Amino acid sequence: MYSPDALVASNLTRWPSFYDQERGLSIKNNRLFKYATVAMLLTGALAFAIRSVQAGAAQKTTMDGVYTNEQAARGKTQYGQACASCHMDDLSGSGQALPLAGDAFTETWEGQSVGDLFDLTRNTMPPDKPGTLSPDDTVDIVAYLLQFNKFPAGSSELKSDPDTLKNILITKKGNAPPKQ
Repeated sequence: MYSPDALVASNLTRWPSFYDQERGLSIKNNRLFKYATVAMLLTGALAFAIRSVQAGAAQKTTMDGVYTNEQAARGKTQYGQACASCHMDDLSGSGQALPLAGDAFTETWEGQSVGDLFDLTRNTMPPDKPGTLSPDDTVDIVAYLLQFNKFPAGSSELKSDPDTLKNILITKKGNAPPKQ
């Protein structure tokens, strides 16, 4: 029988390492390793470049008219049914329910995406039944919140597509689109 120390010592020399003493091979000199490393680096660089181009694309803001008045009207109805009991009809909030209008809304959401607002609303509201709002109802409520907070309406409805919503920045900065 071998002693535990001898087993450990013999196994350590057999473990894969950066240098294989028995065959005289070094991973550094292995072509397959080099090609795999280059392929991984190129893949990472390509993924980073694609993500940068997507992020650098003309990002919309809430000043670009990202919802319609009709959508906001539907959202007002949904808000009345699912949200007003806590956040009040005038969106002023009460108790633990934060205000959803005015400076409180702007200070909370400025610089975040409409997708962030959508996700929070969809996944946590109403507090007694989180996650029960449909994506369409949620996006309509978000449109109502934007309208109530005097973000301009546009000619296209806000869609519940997560990628689209993540690329719309909530901001009061910038110029409002010309009135039609």
